[in-house]
Amino acid sequence: MVKILTRVLTASLPSVGAFVSPLGSRSANKIINDVSRRTKVPVQAVDAEAKDTFAAGSSKGSFANFDYEAHWYPVSWARDLQVNDPTKVTVFDVDYVVSKTANGEIICMEDKCAHKGAALSQGRVTGNGKNFQCAYHGWSFDGKSGECTEIPQLVQADGSSTQIPSRACGTAVPAQIQQEMVWIFPGGGLEKALQAPSPPLVQEVETGGFKLGQFVRDFPVDWPIVVSNIFDPDHGLFAHQATTFDMYSASSMYPLEIQNNYPDDGKGWVLESKVQAQDKLLDVNAKLREAQGESKKKEKKKDEKELWASSYFQAPFHLQLKRVDPETGSTNFVSTFYICPVGVGRTRFMAAQGSKTATPRWLTKLFTDNFLDQDTYLLATQQKNILTAEAKEVEELLKTVSSAEELKSVSMKTRKKMFCLTSPTEKVGARLENFWDDTLLRVPNRIQRLLQLNAVGAFATTPPREVVLDRKSQQYDISNDSKDVVKNCQKVSKYSKLAAVASIALRFTNKAPKALTSPTATIATLGLCFLVSSIAQKLEREYYFKYTDDYRRKDLAKIPKKIWIDKEYIEGDHRDCIPFTNYSD
Repeated sequence: MVKILTRVLTASLPSVGAFVSPLGSRSANKIINDVSRRTKVPVQAVDAEAKDTFAAGSSKGSFANFDYEAHWYPVSWARDLQVNDPTKVTVFDVDYVVSKTANGEIICMEDKCAHKGAALSQGRVTGNGKNFQCAYHGWSFDGKSGECTEIPQLVQADGSSTQIPSRACGTAVPAQIQQEMVWIFPGGGLEKALQAPSPPLVQEVETGGFKLGQFVRDFPVDWPIVVSNIFDPDHGLFAHQATTFDMYSASSMYPLEIQNNYPDDGKGWVLESKVQAQDKLLDVNAKLREAQGESKKKEKKKDEKELWASSYFQAPFHLQLKRVDPETGSTNFVSTFYICPVGVGRTRFMAAQGSKTATPRWLTKLFTDNFLDQDTYLLATQQKNILTAEAKEVEELLKTVSSAEELKSVSMKTRKKMFCLTSPTEKVGARLENFWDDTLLRVPNRIQRLLQLNAVGAFATTPPREVVLDRKSQQYDISNDSKDVVKNCQKVSKYSKLAAVASIALRFTNKAPKALTSPTATIATLGLCFLVSSIAQKLEREYYFKYTDDYRRKDLAKIPKKIWIDKEYIEGDHRDCIPFTNYSD
């Protein structure tokens, strides 16, 4: 076992990929349906059902064929790539370099020069827009094939060149743009990419004329934790104090309807759930407050149409949330998420708010950043415990196998042992956590990277809030639009101050019209300049660390006021007023 562990800890991360070509969308593979319709379930029975769900998904069950290398992965919004500018992206702890050509295609290679291993992303794209050139010694590579096209040191004065050895070629990776998102296929070459399902699409964009308000941010949090958080509506009431989350949650009165699909011969997995878009926990809270003499909750308008709250997860990275008309399936708004699995303990969070009205990106950023700050640090505290337990279990499992490769056929029990899932909503969450336990050991490079990080104490403590929520490094540095907004804010602030100085100077000149030099005009101008400059400076600050502990405390104070009444303020036993059947503490 010591030899196996040593090999795992010292192993270099393997390279994947072979060839590249822009690909169009193709018809989806046949999907095998496994539908589970749910009826009303008592609250105290949910924990047992969650355990049964965990047990059902062994490596011999539904996820036995799931293949992380059979999928396209989102790495960047196309608008965040400048033409002919090499940019580093990372998937499963392997770095790649991508560039957007003048005609809108994407070229991609492993971010490693075949010469001495320097990063191609630190170099340039040559004048034809097709070749990556290493900044170290000038070697150039075709971005579509990986072929080494030039070694300057081998070029003669007459323009001829000695033969370039085959070892000088790099590794190209299939890449494409779909719905403004850049996708790469790190699991193999063109042939395998052509056989894989197309990147997931937002159908409302294709057929309903929806536009996507785009967002991106990197987090020092493990990507499965981020995915599970998105698919957990129960947290929204408390972590975000956002009442709309309650519409996606479940209760014994409003149970979830769950559907599992296993496309591509089980290499993929789709998890869908829907529930009536009604308040559940908030209704309980309202009844408790009414019993204490507070005003009765406002009744819903009779003509307001009943909707279904739909949650969709296409493993391992894509999610959609929307409220739909049960008769037509139509919606006015969809939240879609693309979670790039950067590596162990790292996530690129990309999201889009879809509607028929285009939302300015800076406005989407303002709302989403403030929203994410509320619970991302909680995920970081979770990560410390989850990844430590996962690493410990992997070390124990290595004692039972002859090689690390054998672990790919083994299921973990990290989340099953660690989590206590009890709410009606967590019936679907349990399926997702079971998926992670059952498949994470198959994630490329995860075992060795997990053990490497654990060995150096990376999971021993949670980084400070200023690191986990640092907006500059996580968003400003990777978004061209964010850089433009900050630059414009600085200009507006500067010119506002200059205008204020000019307004004062005008009072001391005889040539200016009296209408501009009167005390009233001067005061009004100074006030307007101050207001504009203050707004610009406040907007600029939104691109840096913001969510201090004071913000956290203010948010927590909202919980007993509008989300959930503190139990010590409940006089007597009012459980009979709660609409949950078989209620228990």
